[in-house]
Amino acid sequence: MRNARERIYPIALGIALSLCALCSFPLTAHAQEPQPTTSPANPPNPKSKAKPEDKPKPADKEGSHKSIDLEERLRRLEEANTRLQKERDESNARFHKEYDALLKKLDRLTEQLEDQKPAQSKAEKSAQTKGSAANADAKASLADRKKVEDRLVREVLGEIDTGLEPSEEQQDAVSPRQSRGGAEGVVRRGAGAETALPALPLQPSPGTSASTMSRMDRIGEGAQGTGGRTDPEQQPGRGSRGRDIRTLPTESGADEAPLRHEARVEFGEGLEFKTEDDEFRLQFHDLTQVEYRGFPTQNQGFLHSQFFIPRQRWYFTGDLTKKLGFYTSINRGYGTLDLLDAFLSVRVTNNLRFRAGRMKTPYLYEYYSIAEGDLIAPERSLFAGNLALNRRMGAMVLYDFWDSRIGTVLGVFNGPRRSFQDYSSNKDLVGYFNARPFLKSERFKALNYLNIGGSFDVGYENNSVPEPILFETANDQTPNSAQTLSPTFLALNKNVIEFGERQQWAAHLVWFYKSFFFISEYGGVRQGYGVANGNHSTPVNATGYMVQSSYFLTGEQLTRRVNVVKPRRDFVFFKNGDMSPGAIEVHARWSTLDIGRNIFTSGFADPNQWTNHAGIIDIGANWYLNFYTRVFLDWQHGLFGNPVIMAPGKYSSTSDIFWLRFQIFF
Repeated sequence: MRNARERIYPIALGIALSLCALCSFPLTAHAQEPQPTTSPANPPNPKSKAKPEDKPKPADKEGSHKSIDLEERLRRLEEANTRLQKERDESNARFHKEYDALLKKLDRLTEQLEDQKPAQSKAEKSAQTKGSAANADAKASLADRKKVEDRLVREVLGEIDTGLEPSEEQQDAVSPRQSRGGAEGVVRRGAGAETALPALPLQPSPGTSASTMSRMDRIGEGAQGTGGRTDPEQQPGRGSRGRDIRTLPTESGADEAPLRHEARVEFGEGLEFKTEDDEFRLQFHDLTQVEYRGFPTQNQGFLHSQFFIPRQRWYFTGDLTKKLGFYTSINRGYGTLDLLDAFLSVRVTNNLRFRAGRMKTPYLYEYYSIAEGDLIAPERSLFAGNLALNRRMGAMVLYDFWDSRIGTVLGVFNGPRRSFQDYSSNKDLVGYFNARPFLKSERFKALNYLNIGGSFDVGYENNSVPEPILFETANDQTPNSAQTLSPTFLALNKNVIEFGERQQWAAHLVWFYKSFFFISEYGGVRQGYGVANGNHSTPVNATGYMVQSSYFLTGEQLTRRVNVVKPRRDFVFFKNGDMSPGAIEVHARWSTLDIGRNIFTSGFADPNQWTNHAGIIDIGANWYLNFYTRVFLDWQHGLFGNPVIMAPGKYSSTSDIFWLRFQIFF
């Protein structure tokens, strides 16, 4: 029954309201203020006064109240905003003041910690002798200092609430990760404090960037005296390393640590670490060669078929600034662990550079402009493998002109080949010249990458140990050459020294045309020899030349033998129904070395065991699985002017090597 009433009441009320609306009759007014009726019984009293509440109110009084209230609220809001802005400015000023005080405090604490390090180590020694109790006290003291330092760092970074509000500029400079206590995108000042700096835009490099430049566009003439993987920006005449780039601002002061920069990591022609402002760059490269050398049974004596690692090299190259570069390479191969290269490079302009340290000397195109990992045959030709100047200590200047058509190098070096130090005050002058006269010719496009040039070396030697002592067909010019790995056709007597004037010269012609490559080089030497404890120098002449060509059966094209080769399609063996051989290059080479007959008549070598003339033929193929992986297949046949000793009582006028080499170079 109760539920029924609850349902009826709303319905009745709704009907009543509807009727009132239809009749436009003020129901509420009727209910609350019924109109008085006049009758003779109740005449109106003219003397009666109306009650105050019965007086009609002005029609606009309610609107006037609302207007006054809104204006008052706006006024109060403006006053509150002004007061808040003033408080915020005062708070920010206080924040900056205390922030600077914290930085100074942290710097002082850092200096105190640095000053206390010697005393600390001394105290720790004393604590060790006195017992575990003193040692525990020292550790507690260190922990306390660490807590103080950490607290200051957290206060500076905003991890501890100081009740201060950072400025808008600081809020914009701090990333979301920094607000949670991280240090991403900040630079470190002193030993621990970190200050966020706003990111500065880098100026784009003019023209096409090196990362998007095609290999045909990288027209550097060669390895430029490096031992391997080189960045095109490090080549003269190309790249934009000399351009102006904005850097992070620095603060002035005494004994300040260098700013920390964000860096990115990339992997392409090597593993590269580079700061966002391009000020610092470090590249790591690896060259690993593993091979098998087989010798026919009839030639074996000192030679043994065996597995071998001819080169294991690590390269560390890069830039400390836009103008100062470094290059370091370490090798373990035919000899012991060796520091091959260690030089600094100053880049004055894109076309002018200076180098100082231990480096490749600029003599012979085959040696200076082609790195070991980029050779066509497994090893160099006879003349270059034995009489190249190799790596020496010195300094040189590199200059390119005529829009990179001509490259020149001039250097001063210690005298001995493959040396770290000199044995006299005499120095060698070495020069190198290479021209590409048709580099940008539209009429003779086939000759765009025709290289013509030469090199020379002059000096006076007084070296107790001549280099080389052993003249071989297939060894790199490194210490303690492995005699069991390469045929030897001439060995100097043990009492021979390198003494007297030395002049060397060479001329080269190199041509890159689409998938075809051709190189020819002729070299000559006039070198003085003597005997130990003697004062007489005998000049010995030597000449040699090489002719070599190669062709890519799979269509790859090169403009220089540097960082080769990127296959058009990497090797794939029936993956998803596809098959690709990678890149396949076939090659052939003929090289000779002739030494003057007086090498025997002057008593410097035994004519009954050795020869002064040798020639070698190399025929083979290179299989590039991808940019980093390569397989050498080579047959080398040696021809000697007269039979040479292969084993006690065994002589031969020929030699053969069957090569299988696997190489990784990145």
